[in-house]
Order: sequence, then C-alpha cells, then structure tokens
Amino acid sequence: MSNKQTLIYWVDLTGPAVLDEIVRLTIMDTNDNVLFNHTFNTKLVDWWYSGLNGIRPEETYNQQPFENYKKEIQSIFNKASRLITFNSFTFFLDKQGVTIPTNTAVEDLADPFRVLGDANDTIDNLCAYYGYPLSDNIYNRTGVDYAKAINYCWHEMERYKEAQENK
Repeated sequence: MSNKQTLIYWVDLTGPAVLDEIVRLTIMDTNDNVLFNHTFNTKLVDWWYSGLNGIRPEETYNQQPFENYKKEIQSIFNKASRLITFNSFTFFLDKQGVTIPTNTAVEDLADPFRVLGDANDTIDNLCAYYGYPLSDNIYNRTGVDYAKAINYCWHEMERYKEAQENK
C-alpha cells in the first residue's frame, strides 16, 4: 500500500447503540484491493438482530476479538489521506481503540446521497441509484461486497460531479 491514499471502509455493528461493538470491518483501496477483512467475536454483546447486518452471532463465536487486530487496523488507517464509507461514524472505531488521524478526511457517502434523511437512505438504495448489483439477500453479503459497492458508487458520484462541473 502506498503511503497516504484514499481507502474505502465498511463497518458492521452489533447494536444496541449503548453497547455497539464492531462485528465486521473491511478496508480496501480504490482499486478493490482488500487490505483488511475480518469478522470479530464480541466482548459485551452476545446477541443482535442479524437481519440488520447479515451476520449471525453464532458465526462470530470462533473469531478473534477486535482487540487482536487493533495495531494492524491502526497501521492501515494511519496511511490513509481520505476514508470513504457509507453511514458510518469513526466514533465506533475510537470507542474500540482505533483513532483516525486528524489530517485524514472522512467522507460518508450517505451525506451527499441523503434524500429524505430517513430509512430510505440505505446502501441498497445508493446501489440501486448508481446501478451497482448488491445482492438482495443480506445474509449473502460480505464486507468485501459492501466495500466494493461503496467504491463503485463513490467513483460514479465523482464522475457525475465532474460532469456537472465541466458543463
């Protein structure tokens, strides 16, 4: 990985908000090269509604905890000049001990995509709008699927923005 580049990341949380833990994290570069992709065992939460993220709690029991990967994750984020994600906040990374450097720009694609500021502003609708074929079955989706979807949509958004600026 070259130093200071744009990275895409996807994070899945357990919920509920008070106890939220990261249960899956995927990081890739803008060429779809996967730099990190793991599901984690949790410390506090032993059950969550898997229909929200497609990860069943029992699928995490044999996984390592997030803590075991913190140094590796921090090292990857330290090399980023910009992070692109969808509807995610770095608060949850901070909460679990990973700090995004202050000189790293974080772009949440949900912000420019927001239409109503409600349940319609989903990764599914973003993908439908930009023509990315994200599986309809949430249980078939991986972190890599989500990160690739974000990357594709980000490139499309950038292309549309450039076209508007060059009118």
